[in-house]
Amino acid sequence: MQAAYEVINERGFAAATFQEIAKRSGLSRPTLNYYFASREELYRALLAQAHDVVSSCIRVAKQHDGTLDRLHAYIDALVAAWRRDHAVVGFLVNARMEAYRHPDLPAASVAATRGFLGEVVAEAIVRRELPAHTEHAMLVELLYSMLWGVGAYSGWQGRPIDVPEIAKQLHLVLGNGLLPIAERDS
Repeated sequence: MQAAYEVINERGFAAATFQEIAKRSGLSRPTLNYYFASREELYRALLAQAHDVVSSCIRVAKQHDGTLDRLHAYIDALVAAWRRDHAVVGFLVNARMEAYRHPDLPAASVAATRGFLGEVVAEAIVRRELPAHTEHAMLVELLYSMLWGVGAYSGWQGRPIDVPEIAKQLHLVLGNGLLPIAERDS
């Protein structure tokens, strides 16, 4: 599976071949075909595994109270996942792009992330951590694009980057630039 993540991350779904995945994994192509009848089947298995990572990060975040605590916990869980396996997190970013290019491919991790962020924003409005006039959908999209952007940036750099440090800066932006708006409106 690791080799498949890497090949798809480098080449995209359309250009990834069983031959290259088999070569990188040290398996023969027939052996790979024994486990996965098609590239689409392999991709769906990779998506399911990557979705489990997203679901786990959401579960960790939901154990926390408060908007910032939940957002920080989610970001920290993603960073921990990235530390364990750069390729899976990179695949999550690439899967987002592939969902646009190939709408027939499932995008459960996208829906789960947006759903989680939607809950966080809605709860923040109810708790008055955000003003009542907050545009819920737009804020969810902003948060989603920030998270996706960090993931995309970390996955596409040709040099080592410090994802935990970037996450730390994202924590500061969220904590000092997003929620204090409610305090000014009071």
